[in-house]
Amino acid sequence: MVFLVLLCKSLIERLPDLVQGYVEAERLAFAVVSVISLEMTFWSWNGVLFVMYKYDLFRAYAVHDGLPSEEMIFEAFLDAVIGHFFVRPPLLYLAFPLFQSDGWMSGEALPSLPTFLAQVFFCLCVDDTIFYWSHRGLHHPSIYKYIHKKHHLFKKPISIATEYAHPIEDFISNTLSTVMGPLLLRSHSVVFWYYTCMKLAQSIEAHSGYNPPFPISIFSLLDVCDCAPAHDFHHSHNTGNFGGFFIFWDWACGTDGRYNNFLEKKASDPAYFNVTRHIKKAKEA
Repeated sequence: MVFLVLLCKSLIERLPDLVQGYVEAERLAFAVVSVISLEMTFWSWNGVLFVMYKYDLFRAYAVHDGLPSEEMIFEAFLDAVIGHFFVRPPLLYLAFPLFQSDGWMSGEALPSLPTFLAQVFFCLCVDDTIFYWSHRGLHHPSIYKYIHKKHHLFKKPISIATEYAHPIEDFISNTLSTVMGPLLLRSHSVVFWYYTCMKLAQSIEAHSGYNPPFPISIFSLLDVCDCAPAHDFHHSHNTGNFGGFFIFWDWACGTDGRYNNFLEKKASDPAYFNVTRHIKKAKEA
């Protein structure tokens, strides 16, 4: 009896350490899996596109000719290395209590497929709304040159410049818009990992300078998705097409007008168009 009492007393005294150890393990696992999944998505896509740029492959799907200067490309590469390996990992680790306090526990059962799909869609809608309005706001003349101009140094965007942005823009338009959906839903971590990787892949494609058809690109199946020609126009003309994943807000607010007019004027030059759906859209406009 005395032994059992002492054993219980010992376990109770060690309980805080055991709980703390579990929380720390879960916290580390969340950060590690998040970093690995995002880095694999970012660098694998950029690796493939680097080969395409270097050897001028698949020109039939190219949106623009030429590349930025080697200095700009290296600057964007260095910016990505610093952000991905020295900023993102500690931020994910430090941010875990925020997710945990919102009910986000890795031990929870996996969501059903309908729940999973519905939550991913909701996260994309939240992301696109925050991104559109913050992105549009960053184009205001009074603040543009101080923040968003950095991203627009790439008049012809390429994949490595996807996240090349001022820290303020990176926090509001990229980070906050991305995490807000899962936080509002208190989503399972699996939803977060899938959704963030899909969103990153779509952003890379929109900046890649290529607009390949399905099955090379799953986003080509959806005309409601932002695409490389639309985002390329945004970078080269510095106006309109403020959406991130969808084109809904640009359509609803009329900020795609100049782009649609641009397509109309170019409809007589088929060589300009690399994607059939844009030729059709221009002719039907």
